[in-house]
Amino acid sequence: MSEGTDIDAASDRFGGTWLVTEHVYDPDGTYRGSVSQRRRVEPAADGRIRVVQHCEPSPDLDGHPMAAFAGDWTFELQVDGPRRRYLGPDVMGAATEWQPGTMTGRGIWPRFGYEFESYSVLVASDRQLTGGFFSLAGRSVADIVGVAVPESSGVEPRLDLSAPVPEADDRWPLHRTVGPLLAAVGQPSPLRRRRLWAMRDPIGASGFELVEDASEHGRVVSVTVG
Repeated sequence: MSEGTDIDAASDRFGGTWLVTEHVYDPDGTYRGSVSQRRRVEPAADGRIRVVQHCEPSPDLDGHPMAAFAGDWTFELQVDGPRRRYLGPDVMGAATEWQPGTMTGRGIWPRFGYEFESYSVLVASDRQLTGGFFSLAGRSVADIVGVAVPESSGVEPRLDLSAPVPEADDRWPLHRTVGPLLAAVGQPSPLRRRRLWAMRDPIGASGFELVEDASEHGRVVSVTVG
């Protein structure tokens, strides 16, 4: 593997300054609140990319694990083809860009204290669908779904959480599957499938769903955008 490509935030699809709203759910599906975020992705030394995030959890998250996500977080990453290596200090791990603008990641936030599995999908050059899962020792503590827009767009990052969504796959006109977020271990037996979320993005004219396939060997969570 090479030591990393010569790429910076100006040419990176996810570069620039983004405003993000992430909605927080408990693992049982209970809605708990939201986290507003300003995310700046900029060039750093030695061809790396620096990510600086300022996060403000909503007051209704008081007492929830995500309340500790408040404040400023900084980490650097190295791009190596489709792989991204998160180098810390606040995020350690790796991500894969499965196709242009579609990425999943996995690792740990050491200072925050939780492991993560994440996804980001550029449904347009000025629109990201984003989210994932936070866990501790394999136990999920928060499931996140959100949206990001460039700060320069002047548009509020919002998702319509109450919009009707398709009930069957064949009603989605386009599909881009991103993932899996977590690979199953061992040889899978017949899988049990359940939809975790389905949501319509009113501004980006797009929808997405998370589908979990589970067996005694583990789970595979896929993100489908259409």
